[in-house]
Amino acid sequence: MNKTNTAKNKSARVNIEWPTSHFTIEDVQNKYPDAVNITLRFRVKKAEEAKEIVLIGKIKPAIGRPRKVYTTANPSKEVREAARLAGVISVESDNSTVSVAEVKATKKAAQNTDSTKTVVVENVVANQTSS
Repeated sequence: MNKTNTAKNKSARVNIEWPTSHFTIEDVQNKYPDAVNITLRFRVKKAEEAKEIVLIGKIKPAIGRPRKVYTTANPSKEVREAARLAGVISVESDNSTVSVAEVKATKKAAQNTDSTKTVVVENVVANQTSS
């Protein structure tokens, strides 16, 4: 773990080396116990935005929120397969589908809506000319 002191706030800055396999934020916290929790979460967010690491899935515990699982950018098939075998639910397979009802309109219903629109337009035009 490399620490460098900054002149601005005299705090130690931890240079994070991302694991080569899949990992969670808790794994990074265990690797760097001296680092502040929120700082590590912020670094993970920034690294994800910079495309240094990518979200590959999540782990759903029995109780609590799902934990996000990351890996370095451009993960190999071996890394993805190891994550799947470890119980990681892939982001691609997590897409939810919603069943959509099919609605069919009859010609009679379509004709009624057209005539209603015509009447409303005629009333608006008649009101404008009489004013």
